Amino acid sequence: MEERAQLPALLIFAIDGLQPSQVTEELMPNLAAFASGGVFFENHHPVYPSVTRVNAASIMTGCYPGRHGLVGNTLVIREYDRTRAFSALVDELSLVVEKTGRLLFRPTLAEIISGHGKRFVTVGTGSSGNSFVHNPKPNAGHGRSIHPEFTIPADLGASIVEHFGEWGERTDPDYGRNEYATRVLTEYALDDCDLAVYWCDEPDHAQHAAGVNSDLGKQALAVADNAFGKVIDHLDENGRRNETDIMIVSDHGYSTSRGLIGIESLVKHKCPVSVVLGTNGASALFWVPDRNTDAVDQLAEWLMRQPWCGAITVPSAHGGIEGTLPARLVGQEGERSPDLTMSFTWDSESNAVGVPGLAHTAGQPVGQGDHGSLSKHEMRNTLIAGGPSFKSGIQVDSPTGNVDLAPTALRILGLPGGESMDGRVLEEALDGGPDPDSVESNTDTFSAERELGYARYRQEITTTSVGKTTYVDQGSAERVITP
Repeated sequence: MEERAQLPALLIFAIDGLQPSQVTEELMPNLAAFASGGVFFENHHPVYPSVTRVNAASIMTGCYPGRHGLVGNTLVIREYDRTRAFSALVDELSLVVEKTGRLLFRPTLAEIISGHGKRFVTVGTGSSGNSFVHNPKPNAGHGRSIHPEFTIPADLGASIVEHFGEWGERTDPDYGRNEYATRVLTEYALDDCDLAVYWCDEPDHAQHAAGVNSDLGKQALAVADNAFGKVIDHLDENGRRNETDIMIVSDHGYSTSRGLIGIESLVKHKCPVSVVLGTNGASALFWVPDRNTDAVDQLAEWLMRQPWCGAITVPSAHGGIEGTLPARLVGQEGERSPDLTMSFTWDSESNAVGVPGLAHTAGQPVGQGDHGSLSKHEMRNTLIAGGPSFKSGIQVDSPTGNVDLAPTALRILGLPGGESMDGRVLEEALDGGPDPDSVESNTDTFSAERELGYARYRQEITTTSVGKTTYVDQGSAERVITP
């Protein structure tokens, strides 16, 4: 590969599944040191459902899922195939683009900055679908994507392997592939670009397998921290540390499984209506043939009778269904909206090693980690920033979210486009910006209920807004026995 000299103006370093409480000197010394000298966002939010590919799309577009169109890790795209839900991985997402002409409804950072003559690159060890979402128009020349399963452009893969060798297999934790990806990032990808994205699959992979803050989970935190430390060392060695802005973000928080719900079997054998189900960890998304509102109403009532059913939302097409709340509250109103979204129940009890947050899930057995629900433990994630564009050594308590990264990135790069996004520029964190304490926010709680005969189903969803941008804090439900 040819030698290059220039380093990026901005690096987005994503750490899958990282919780703010894990950024400590003991567990992640490199991140903790960076956070102490930069900006730590104390009240940061993912979008719902709190799963990876949905949040990757929101990070890259600055928009809620209803607007960008990737509404789940597992989803139905009606204009592609209305008969089944599929997992959003590169092979099928590529077919979506081929058949429909687009994956996302909104432009990504890759598309926006390339339109202004700037250069984009992403390197990742997460799922192939996650990496594809960063740059979902493979033939448009919007930048480079480097992943163990594919590259954009396609012929870049051979050059990567020739220079760095084969990727190798994933291990527990995924040290080898992240070591490889960090080399690709520092020795090749960081050169000659204006915006770089690195996506580390740990600690998410380990937390799913062994639980939050398990021994394996802590080893995985070290994998992510070591990768970040090597990037910092590279910037220091090249004299560019003080010229490079860095935003460290996670895609979602985490819960520990309280119980594995076999919802696919239950829906198949017990549900009174025909549906297409997309399980998303601790949430489930439902599509009803022909979008029949009476069928959605029957589905909603059946779910409300289940002890594992939490908050339920429906889009405006089905507005008025008793006991449900509007999908717009959780950012799910749009052309590809499910007919119904359901978060599993959750609580704040602790797991075996003292980490609060338990939830029922369709994805993991008891004791293992999962996410996807409206739990307050999953709807809080990590954001840390530092560099010449940011203030130093402060904590920001104002509400922020993953939708804010794209408009803030465009501001740093001096480019337009953020005005049409759902997120906001994080002015209070930028050098010369307002005092974070001056940011005004409003918190609202929305409720709905339905009489079930033997009990009353009651749910609440709480959101906080700053200007036009809304963040989902949590959503829960209960069944109160009626006398």
